[in-house]
Amino acid sequence: MKSMKSMMVAALVVGSLFACSTATFAQAGGGAGGAGGAGRRGAMTSDAMIARFQKALGDANKLTDAEIPQIKTVIDKMIKDQSDLRADTTTAAADKRTKRTAITTEASDAIKAIVTPAQFTIIQPLLQRGGGRGGAGGGTPPATPPAGN
Repeated sequence: MKSMKSMMVAALVVGSLFACSTATFAQAGGGAGGAGGAGRRGAMTSDAMIARFQKALGDANKLTDAEIPQIKTVIDKMIKDQSDLRADTTTAAADKRTKRTAITTEASDAIKAIVTPAQFTIIQPLLQRGGGRGGAGGGTPPATPPAGN
């Protein structure tokens, strides 16, 4: 249990540092439409994701005050890991997709251990779509044109 607390504290510190660097990045003009963001919105923050979760959960299933910091820590780690992966120029695109899926699965499993099954049923699809950048890393693939008849 003590190592779990140590990991949570370490994750919180790393998440806080990442949040500070994200704010600095946004102030420097690296937000939406910045380099490498071609047509994408800026990076999703843990606070924005939790707000999306709360909205989707509604009044009956809202996250508790105890759940929110635990989930925030998980999301901060997921965002940092995905940001690091995007910045990695040595990994092939196919390997990045596999790693991105693993990062999202790890976050999903951690959140599943925190919330109720009813809450997770609502949160899980949002997590799959919203990990990292707004809308990137999930959702439906682009439609292909129908074959000629």
